[in-house]
Amino acid sequence: MGDYLTKGLLLLALLGCTGCSLIGQPGAYMRLPKLPAEQETLKSVIEAALPPGAALVRPSHAVQAGAISVVDLDGDGSEEAVFYYKIKESEQLHGEIWSQSDGSWKRSDSFEGAGYELDELRFERITLDDTARGVNVVAAYATSEDAPKGLAVYAVEHGRAVKKFELPYTDYVIDDLNGNDRQDLTVILHDREKRTSAAALYEYENGLRKISTLTLDGTVEGYYSMISGRVTPELRGVVLDAAVGAHSSYTEMLIYRDGRLRRAFDPKLTSKAYTAQSEDADRDGILDVVGMEAPPGWEKQPIALIPWIYTYSRWDGSGGFQRVLRRYWSGQDGYYFDFPAEWPPETTLEVEEGTAVRFIAAPGSPARLAEIRMFPIEAWNEEQTDWLPVHRTADKVLAINREAEEYRSLLHLLSEMKSEGSAPAWAES
Repeated sequence: MGDYLTKGLLLLALLGCTGCSLIGQPGAYMRLPKLPAEQETLKSVIEAALPPGAALVRPSHAVQAGAISVVDLDGDGSEEAVFYYKIKESEQLHGEIWSQSDGSWKRSDSFEGAGYELDELRFERITLDDTARGVNVVAAYATSEDAPKGLAVYAVEHGRAVKKFELPYTDYVIDDLNGNDRQDLTVILHDREKRTSAAALYEYENGLRKISTLTLDGTVEGYYSMISGRVTPELRGVVLDAAVGAHSSYTEMLIYRDGRLRRAFDPKLTSKAYTAQSEDADRDGILDVVGMEAPPGWEKQPIALIPWIYTYSRWDGSGGFQRVLRRYWSGQDGYYFDFPAEWPPETTLEVEEGTAVRFIAAPGSPARLAEIRMFPIEAWNEEQTDWLPVHRTADKVLAINREAEEYRSLLHLLSEMKSEGSAPAWAES
């Protein structure tokens, strides 16, 4: 059971992009060139026009699959290509916008990036009202390892990229927290050395305007997940999972109420032994706050040996939470299992590391609710009747006992979540 010792570090290390939630789907305004001919033709034309020693740069946390994004930036019905590149032995980022004319692609504008690494590139409508067409180019840059990142927002006007504003940030999300049907920007600035942290809410209307600020806990190690969305059926918010100390964590929720940013609840209520990521676990459109609890009967075991049950709870809009899901996951074996809603709260686990997990109605109970077992592919017998195969990998068969066949749909490979594009941090590998 030593696998549990590294869970917290594994979750933090395997994070993907977490500071990029928005009202719609990521990349909603963008498409990639059609594969393969269109993409390869465009890429070849662009690469041939780059300076000697230059190479296209793909964002570190990419919404798009390649280095070149195709999007209608100015809303004229014609698409532009947006990309960045670096010249060998130079840290400077260079950006370019290309457009089509008479069936061929040509450079429209070029501009300098504000950092040495392109962290993220996306297309939103932060500076545009309902009457404006097109989208903004939102470029997130890294400058140095210890310095805040930089967020630069451009609008294309008369074929030229015009920088509308630039802000330092540690993490950010784009949403509509104040509910006025315009995108706003929530920015976190965290300085570990100075032990300061703050959230700021910005909106653009005839210039960038800071709507509200909120002081956060500067003693945290950092925020390993930042997402936004509905936190109640009526209210949107930001959910932050923060690393605390060597391996612990807690969750913050920020909302906009009565004209300012507020904490939805005391984050100490959400303290966890290890890092875990909040998400919409039950897929009902409402973000859930993640928790961790020891299975009944395991409470006195060293925390490194406990097979933690992950809990997901919906904030009730005031001071409490409603539990919506319990989940057991095995990063070592590559699967997770969602508890059926009807299982009793006393449900506990018996673990054979790397082999099987049994779900028991209560500590000491003989009632087996379900059992998940991993079989080496060479040891699997198709003729056996005790086990139902649910998933197969290159070297293993993941099976559930026949008596628990009704729960087979609750057993998932972590790779399923990644292919859907909705994987929480602990599913990334």
